Amino acid sequence: MKRRIDRRLFLRAASGLAVALPLLPSLRAHGESASPIRRFVTMYTPNGQIHSAWWPTSVVSQTDFALNDIHQPLAAHKSRLTLLKNIDLQTAGSGPGGPHQRGIGTLFTGQYLQTGNFVDGCGSTAGWADGISVDQVIAAQIGQTTPYPSLELGVRATDNDVQGRIAYSGAGAPLPPLTQPLDVYNRIFKDLVVPDQSGAVATDAMLAERQSVLDTVVSQISELETRVSTEDKQKLDAHLTLVRDVERRLAQVPLACAKPAGPAAMDPTSETDMPNIATLEIDLLSIAFACDLVRVASFEVSTGLNRIRYPWLNSMGEGHPLSHMDPADPTAHSELVARAQWHSGLVARLFDNLASVTEGDSTIADNTLLMWSTEVSEGNVHSHTNMPIVLMGGGWHFQSGRFIDCVEGSTNPSHTNLLVTLLNAMGVEQQTFGRAEFCTGPLKALT
Repeated sequence: MKRRIDRRLFLRAASGLAVALPLLPSLRAHGESASPIRRFVTMYTPNGQIHSAWWPTSVVSQTDFALNDIHQPLAAHKSRLTLLKNIDLQTAGSGPGGPHQRGIGTLFTGQYLQTGNFVDGCGSTAGWADGISVDQVIAAQIGQTTPYPSLELGVRATDNDVQGRIAYSGAGAPLPPLTQPLDVYNRIFKDLVVPDQSGAVATDAMLAERQSVLDTVVSQISELETRVSTEDKQKLDAHLTLVRDVERRLAQVPLACAKPAGPAAMDPTSETDMPNIATLEIDLLSIAFACDLVRVASFEVSTGLNRIRYPWLNSMGEGHPLSHMDPADPTAHSELVARAQWHSGLVARLFDNLASVTEGDSTIADNTLLMWSTEVSEGNVHSHTNMPIVLMGGGWHFQSGRFIDCVEGSTNPSHTNLLVTLLNAMGVEQQTFGRAEFCTGPLKALT
C-alpha cells in the first residue's frame, strides 16, 4: 500500500506555536513553486475626507509629487504608497439605504444592501450587504494554513448596524470586529508560548523539533520517489524545494515572534481609551503577522454614524456633524484634517512595525497590501465619486509610490475593478467581483 502524505500536517514547536506546512508537491498543481508570504488588510475611516488636504500637491508626474497634509505621517513610506484618483463607488448609487449605509456596505463587497430595518440619519432603511467582502475571499485563499484565517479589529466600532461593519463572510453575514485589545490578545496570544528569547537552549530545542518533523516529510517524499513516474518524481522534487523554504522561514520565527504582554481591559466606547486601543490593536496585528498566526485583517475606526470626539487632538466636535459642515469652515477643516492625519499615522505605525521584521531578503512590510478608504467621498455632500483611496504595499503586483488618475477616457471606473486587482495581487484569479454590471475587470491604471 502506498503511503499517503497528510496534507494537514502541522509543525508544532516546543513553544506551542502551530505553523502550517504548505501543501506538499503531490497535492499542488504541477510547476508551482515557493513564494513569499503575502498579507492583506482593509481599513475604514468614516464620513469622507477633506479633499483639499488629501490630494497630492506639486504634481509633476505619477512618481513626482508632494504629499498633502493628511498623508505627512506616511512620508517615510512614500515608496510604498499609491494614491488613486477618480474611482467611483458606482454600486452605492442604487439599492436600499441612505448614502452612508450604501457606501460602507459596498466598500469592500461591491454589492448592494439587502432590505432591512437599519435606519440611516435621513430616515432611509436597509439591511446588511448582500455579498462576501474582498478580505474574506482572500482569507479563503491564503488564510487556511494559519491558525486564524482572518482578524477583524475595530476602534469605537460598537454599533451592530450596517454602518458599523466592513467585513462579510457572505451575503447578510457581517463579521463583528474585536473592539478592545484584551479581546484581541485573548483570542490570538493567550495560549501562545514562545521560547525564552534570552537563551539559545529553548530556541535550539524548538528548531530541533521542527526539523524532526521536516525530516519526516523529506523521508516520506524520498520513499515515494522510488515508486512514482518520472513526471511525478519531478513534482516531488519541486516539493522538496517548498519544504526547504519552510525550513528557512521557520528558522526565523523565534527572531520575529515574541509573545506580547497582556493589555489591561479598556472601555471600547471610551474617548479617553480610544488612542491607546487603536495603537495597541495595530501593534497586536503587527505581532500576529510576524508570528504568521494570521495573514488577513480588517481594521475599522468608528462607524458611519460616527458621533465621537477626539479630545487628545483637541477635536471636540462630533465627527458626523463635523463632516456635514462646509470643508472650508475653519473649525471643521482643522478638526477633520487632524483626525485624518491621526488615521494616517496608524497606517504608518503598522508599516513601521512590519518594516522592522526581516523576512528572507525583504521585510513583512514589503509583502503586505493595505487598502484604506471611507464610505463617502466628501461628508457634506454624501458623494460617492472620486473616492479618497490609499493603497500601501503591493509592489510585487503593481508599481507603488505613485499618484494615479484612474479615469478611463471620460469615465471614472468602478471601485469593484480595484477590488478585482487586489484579489489578483493576493493570488485570487478572478476577473470580476461584486455586481457584474459595474465590474469590467482589473483596474487598467494598475495593470
